[in-house]
Amino acid sequence: MPTRRHYLIAVALLAAACAGPSDASTAPLTDDLGDRATALAKVDLGYTTYVSGSTSDVQTAPAGGVLLAGGGTDSDAGMSWLLARGGTRSPLKYGDVVVLRTAGKDDYNKYLIRLGANSVTSIVISSMAGANSATVANAIAKAEVIFIAGGDQSDYVNLWTGTALQTAVNARVAAGYPIGGTSAGLAVLSPFVYAALHASSVSSTVMANPYDASVTLTTALFNVPALSNVLADSHFAVRDRMGRLVTFLARLQQDGRATAPRGIGVDETSALAVSSNGTATVYGAGAGAFFLSAASTVTRICVNSVPATPLTMTPITAVHVPVGKTFNLATWSTTAAVPYTLSVTQGGLTSSTGSIY
Repeated sequence: MPTRRHYLIAVALLAAACAGPSDASTAPLTDDLGDRATALAKVDLGYTTYVSGSTSDVQTAPAGGVLLAGGGTDSDAGMSWLLARGGTRSPLKYGDVVVLRTAGKDDYNKYLIRLGANSVTSIVISSMAGANSATVANAIAKAEVIFIAGGDQSDYVNLWTGTALQTAVNARVAAGYPIGGTSAGLAVLSPFVYAALHASSVSSTVMANPYDASVTLTTALFNVPALSNVLADSHFAVRDRMGRLVTFLARLQQDGRATAPRGIGVDETSALAVSSNGTATVYGAGAGAFFLSAASTVTRICVNSVPATPLTMTPITAVHVPVGKTFNLATWSTTAAVPYTLSVTQGGLTSSTGSIY
């Protein structure tokens, strides 16, 4: 027979359910009802946090900037650069880091602590409610460095657009604090975002049909001034993504979203560190970074038709900057490499040097 104790627990469970998600941790209710009461009492907050390092909130003087990491093994030098751009509290000792993601756990915590972070809070967002959490926004507002892990950029676009998380990140970047991202995290940092809402675009497929369903381009999720007029892509040479980046630029022009768009492709295990003034250094391993530009005067055939009309677009100016060299995004130039020309003719990509990469 139910007792008064059972009745009180039932009322508490009902109140918790009606209250909905909250930023306050909800302690499980337990008694002789056992695991059932414990399971019912848990509230899904839409996020999970993993905290490592010091509990003290340090404050540093930031220098800003953005790190575009191409995926795969992270570059210690690139990540150390990002930490330093958040400001130092003593030599090789930095501020607090927030890592944002929608899958995984605390993979970056020990790594960034080892590199000198004061603390690392990894936040795994599982719903828009989590992205609207005051706890998440407050953690971002106190971070000296924000980093977006790899994963699925469609989840980032779908779960973070129009949320408190988006507002908090943009406010922190506007205040001069640095931000970085790898793989999918890189993709959502540029003002034009390849969102991969349906499938991952393949170069040969989208050059054959620039309006293939996999080509889903969205507006900026975050406002990063150093990346003005850019669409960024990762795992670049390793996954043969030159053709799809050219196609993305063609679509931006054809759809009236940019007159003379630019693209940055960062190879796997490489990282591009961009200072606030546009000076960029390539770190890590891999093939480095590729910089593409399409003038408003290009010859372009990019139409949505049935059957599909293959892409024609020429010329596209390309520059390959290897690891250890620099590029200036403000002037879109470098002394480290000679530009070459890419052309797409009826869906086929060629290079003036004979090598696309």
